[in-house]
Amino acid sequence: MIRSWLGALSLAGLVGMAMAAPTRESFDPARSSASFGVSLRLSGDVPGRFERIEGELEPEPDGRWRVRVRVDARDLDLDGPGWMLRSTRSKSFLDVERHPEIRFTSEPFERALLLGGGPLQGQLDLRGRSRNVAFTLAPSACKRPGHGCDIRVLGRVSRRSFGMNSQRMWLRDEVAFDFRVRLRKAAAP
Repeated sequence: MIRSWLGALSLAGLVGMAMAAPTRESFDPARSSASFGVSLRLSGDVPGRFERIEGELEPEPDGRWRVRVRVDARDLDLDGPGWMLRSTRSKSFLDVERHPEIRFTSEPFERALLLGGGPLQGQLDLRGRSRNVAFTLAPSACKRPGHGCDIRVLGRVSRRSFGMNSQRMWLRDEVAFDFRVRLRKAAAP
């Protein structure tokens, strides 16, 4: 009897630990956004956005987290002149037909980074090239980032690092990114 009682207690403990284990948290595409800015040399910044951002926060076995982000480059919209939108989608810039997806996969990080902010290292796959980049997580405006407020990630990347050498006379090299992420509500048990 004692053995069966200890067995049941051990089983209950294992079930409790499994239930308490962190789980993957998906982005809420309806409440998340990805925007960017390109700078014209003579007339300033031109903002743009991608219509849909997808991704997830995934727990690592060591207790840290990793974020994976996917953006469909074909859904690009730009607040500039028509020629600039065509140029940004073209083979010489994003080449959206051959490389429709932009991906970012972070290095593992402590969950506390979502609250306090700081550097977020990872790999950006853009236009068929992969480069290590550093983005910045902004400090959270609430206690539950992604649920009570946006998780905001900012960064700048060099166009030349990803093979985008065209329009150098008109466009500056750096492209600024601004991601605002909300997470889906957890499903009820």
